[in-house]
Amino acid sequence: MSYDFMVHRTNQIDFVMEKINMTFTRLTIMAFLSLFIVWSSALAGDTLLQENFNGVALGDSVDEGNGQGAKGTAVWSKKGPKGWTVENDFTKKGADDLPAGLGIEEWTGWGFAKLEWWVQTAGDQGRALWKKADGVVAIADPDEWDDEKKDDKSPDDYVKYNSYLRTPSIDLGAVKANSVKLAFDSSFRMEKNQDFELRAAFDGAKPIVLMHLTSDDAKDSIAIVTYHGGKTEKKPTGDAKEADVDFPVSIDIPNPNGAKSMIITWAMLDADNDWWWAIDNVVVEGTLGGTAVEPGNKLSASWGAIKTAR
Repeated sequence: MSYDFMVHRTNQIDFVMEKINMTFTRLTIMAFLSLFIVWSSALAGDTLLQENFNGVALGDSVDEGNGQGAKGTAVWSKKGPKGWTVENDFTKKGADDLPAGLGIEEWTGWGFAKLEWWVQTAGDQGRALWKKADGVVAIADPDEWDDEKKDDKSPDDYVKYNSYLRTPSIDLGAVKANSVKLAFDSSFRMEKNQDFELRAAFDGAKPIVLMHLTSDDAKDSIAIVTYHGGKTEKKPTGDAKEADVDFPVSIDIPNPNGAKSMIITWAMLDADNDWWWAIDNVVVEGTLGGTAVEPGNKLSASWGAIKTAR
């Protein structure tokens, strides 16, 4: 075997080994990047729902401006963003039904309105002190709803005001258990007999109460707030000139292991001619723990699956 042949064979082997090393290096980098994408996504979490209500198509006022309040153009809607629903359950107090049409239409249950117009038509009464919201907000306002009479009777002479605002179904299929967080800006003034509840329901099951607000027996402008798990706090809301109406909420939601979907509800309960609850800037986040999807719709195994396969 000649020396030149041996040198040629050695060069070929070196060339092949170099190619193998380069290919292995590329595969290692790609695998690391896939793992990093999955790991960083799980660490940072993901936005599951975000809504500020500014995309709601608004119409003109209906009852406001006809004898009370302020007329408005493109200021209000009964219908919210796609998938959001409102359910009213005005419980009778006695034998008589609520007469048809009695009650200000714009505030018959949760609705959606421009913040500035709502403040104007309601005569403020502390509503303008809500500084964390803008544009369109979601509002339950039994105070304004009750500002109409027929045969010297108001709506709250006939019924209790119960209204429920619900999100669309939120996909939890790839979300880790006990990792969901809800944040939103809200405003209210407390008064007997109104109560508020924030609820979460998973896979169509009976909802759990995340937060309950009721008035203090000693002073009904003070809200007693009870959170899921039992923690309580007091929230003074004051009078119209000095009202503390800002109540931003950030709360952990105990989504069960294996839950596929969730619906969140804001409930105004047992109200008469009381005050209001309004919300804005809703954000739901959760930590992803399932299969990651790479650009180009290629599936990559999760960190847990890769560890198991080693």
